[in-house]
Amino acid sequence: MTEATGATAAWPELPYAEWAPTKKTLQMCTQMLGKTRLALAPPQPEWLHSCLYLDARGFTTGAMPCGSGLLNAGVDVFESVMWVSSSTGERRTIALGQGRCIADVWRDYDAALVGLGVTTDVWEKPQELADETPFSLNTHDCTFEPAHAQRYLQVLAAAQGVFEEFRSTFFGRSGVQFWWGAFDLAVLLFSGKHAEPPQDKGFIMRYDLDAEHLNAGFWPGDDSAPSPAFYAYIVPTPPGCAEAPVVPESAGWVESMGEWMLPYDAVLACPDPRQAVLDFLRSVYAVALTNAGWDELDHRYLAPPRTHRR
Repeated sequence: MTEATGATAAWPELPYAEWAPTKKTLQMCTQMLGKTRLALAPPQPEWLHSCLYLDARGFTTGAMPCGSGLLNAGVDVFESVMWVSSSTGERRTIALGQGRCIADVWRDYDAALVGLGVTTDVWEKPQELADETPFSLNTHDCTFEPAHAQRYLQVLAAAQGVFEEFRSTFFGRSGVQFWWGAFDLAVLLFSGKHAEPPQDKGFIMRYDLDAEHLNAGFWPGDDSAPSPAFYAYIVPTPPGCAEAPVVPESAGWVESMGEWMLPYDAVLACPDPRQAVLDFLRSVYAVALTNAGWDELDHRYLAPPRTHRR
């Protein structure tokens, strides 16, 4: 495999129009998972109890407390199933695709939860989406093309690797999460300080913006803005963001959104897409240090040498 071929394989194109039907079905499935986390997990700051995570085969809730045991659930994009597992050793799977609409999937998912002894009410109305059709009534999202879902996972997997490297030198609370509302993968770095949330925001955002942090991630696009992109912003927004020297050259500040955007197509055009994304993240972090006043020494982590053996 040549270097160019490797870069192309790791960072495939993601034409929105082609995979949009699968994206909408997949997002409804991840909404079910996220709402299960909301119902079972104790609250954490910035809604971290509600996020999902990537695994090697798709998306997962991670372990959730359920009575005196644990429950986890996910989507496997290679087997085209949703799955639910209990610490009792029981497991249920729900088929995706083959003309099955979200109403079918929801019925079977709800039955799987009940079969595993989950009695908590999981709200079936989608959030942060224009389509608020309850899962039980959604007969229009029926498309699941495994190859399209797998390609999206491939992009996210490549992005997660960069996000993990970026946050590895940060001494403080941080993590990589998949957010089922906007359907984006994000890396968050928290300075450790509280922030005054804006009063003109809704309920969700008031509790999302009450800590000083840097948020960067990959967003796959939607019907209103179909071009996928990397994004980044700092909370609270420091002065001088529009003039800050963020790289690569194709990245820019979007005033109406209050964040920097780096088009995914521009990343694919770079000789080394991975390095381009890493440079973007590091340049935004530099703005947090210079414009937002974060303390570089307080937040610097030096890992122990890998050569040391016990």
